[in-house]
Amino acid sequence: MLTFIEKGIGKWFSLPVLILFIILAGCSDDGQNKDDLSLVKKIDPAPMDIIKTSNENDDTAKKVKKEVAGHKYVYDVVTVKHGKTIIVAYKVKHLHRFQMKSIEKQVTGQLKKKFPDHQFIVSSDYKIFLESVRLNEMLQKEDVPEKKAKKKFREIVELKKELT
Repeated sequence: MLTFIEKGIGKWFSLPVLILFIILAGCSDDGQNKDDLSLVKKIDPAPMDIIKTSNENDDTAKKVKKEVAGHKYVYDVVTVKHGKTIIVAYKVKHLHRFQMKSIEKQVTGQLKKKFPDHQFIVSSDYKIFLESVRLNEMLQKEDVPEKKAKKKFREIVELKKELT
């Protein structure tokens, strides 16, 4: 009398069982960890100015954010303003990541044309985006010293210079 293995039936039975275990193991994680979604999650922080100016009508950072967010390949923008210098960091939609340099040139040119009296630090780099968001969150707390905020701003500018 032949066993299942000798007939070759064991191979055909064990293969679907193995595939089933692999599929179940791959589907076991629900993917709802905060870190898993960080690249695709839209944060959309409010534009911030490092120095609380007496001129509250100066909403240049908001206008810049709206201008960049209107670009069809961009889905999340953070702007931080310090004097005439504005950091603009954004995320590019996934299918357009190969065009990041050309998108950055388009955004920079568009901003320089619309706001000629400002200097822009434009980046689609995720590290600069995260640091800008951290600075933005830090500025939303009212008790942040101006010196600390300026230092963080300079660090982001230096980081951008290192990357180019």
